[in-house]
Amino acid sequence: MPKLSSPPLTRPDWLVQFGRRLLLARGRAGLTQQALGAPDLSKSFISLLESGRSHPSVETVLALARRLNSSIGALLLDPDELRRETAQSLAHLAGLLDPAVGGREVVTLLDAARTLLPDPPGELRLRDLLLRARVALAGQALADAARWADEAIALARRQRLVHLLGMAQAVRGEVEVRRGAWTAALPLLEAGTTAMQRAKAARTEENIRALILLGTTRAHLGGVERAQRAYRRAVELAARLRLHGLRGRALAAQALLHRHRRRLDAALEALGAARAALEEAQATEELSRVLTQIGLIQSEQGRFQEALGTLGEALRLQGRGTSPRQRSVTMAGIAAIHLAMGQPGEAARAARRALKEAQSVRDQASAATAQVTLARALRAQGRRSDAIELLRDAIATLGRARGARLMADAAAELGTMLREAGATGEAARYTAMAGPPARAEAIPGVILDQLPR
Repeated sequence: MPKLSSPPLTRPDWLVQFGRRLLLARGRAGLTQQALGAPDLSKSFISLLESGRSHPSVETVLALARRLNSSIGALLLDPDELRRETAQSLAHLAGLLDPAVGGREVVTLLDAARTLLPDPPGELRLRDLLLRARVALAGQALADAARWADEAIALARRQRLVHLLGMAQAVRGEVEVRRGAWTAALPLLEAGTTAMQRAKAARTEENIRALILLGTTRAHLGGVERAQRAYRRAVELAARLRLHGLRGRALAAQALLHRHRRRLDAALEALGAARAALEEAQATEELSRVLTQIGLIQSEQGRFQEALGTLGEALRLQGRGTSPRQRSVTMAGIAAIHLAMGQPGEAARAARRALKEAQSVRDQASAATAQVTLARALRAQGRRSDAIELLRDAIATLGRARGARLMADAAAELGTMLREAGATGEAARYTAMAGPPARAEAIPGVILDQLPR
């Protein structure tokens, strides 16, 4: 009876191609099978791999790619697949970078990906557009950011990619937030967060950022309760994803609205949680803002020495990377505390520092705030004429900066000083400028300016 032979084993095409690519790569590197395998792979095993008769493990492919100064993709993929995979890897790497720090590198990686894959699939093209928009946002190139975001929105609609449509709408909304166009920002952010939720992309960093901006937008439009709801949702999602920095930002925003409503205990509780989250995230500048807010509330509660200690801690955190505007806010708070403690000399010194920081970045609102505090300190020192001139200048500045609430306070104070100086006609004009007290519900600019953007 004839002896039956075993059918030949069928080798997968990918395994045969892997062996061929391994052989070619070894030849280019000028290595023998033994040299390539050393120290842990035998010459015979390398031979089996090159002939497609043995399956490599992931660890083996990684080791071989390193030894050949190659990549996993070059060993496993054909040229067209390799181009696509490399382009996707470059885009993914660009997405891991912070656009605010490495914006130029992000664009370089995206340009390289486009060179490799000029006609990318829809999702890859969308992510390219969104990253370019974020780089433009980080560089304050708002027109470019709007253009990239609009292109992303149109493409996402054509491709029916709902989650990416939501992200694109959120980015476009952020452009309007940066412009201070709150009415235009609101529908974009609402549509973006709704789309991400519908596409089950609510638990993402992009959605949390959009919710925080949505809260800020609603607050600027007077919707305090709806703003708090957006911030609360952001806090919940950030806690689930352990995104400590975003959780801290949302908690700090909640605290500002609690402070506006004179719920100081609730504000301090939220700020304490924000402080812990930002310390975990090592977000120094955000942490200094939270400490400033804690110090200001402690001052409002009459805990002046404690407040000075907290604001001093905030100043120590405000290094070179901190915005001069934030240093101005902290120093203005310190000046106000010294004034409340009956120390006009210390108050004047701190207010001058606050004014200098604000003027260095042409921040009119912060500069005017410092001028008002300095004027009060000078008045307490008996320098009424100097105080009057400062208040006149501050009111003119606040008019340009649209600081209505603080301008009204400054006008009322200037009216009082002018009456004391006997200038009753001019005093009446400034008193009229102060107008009736603002509605309790209206959020003052000093609060709105510190909400996250």
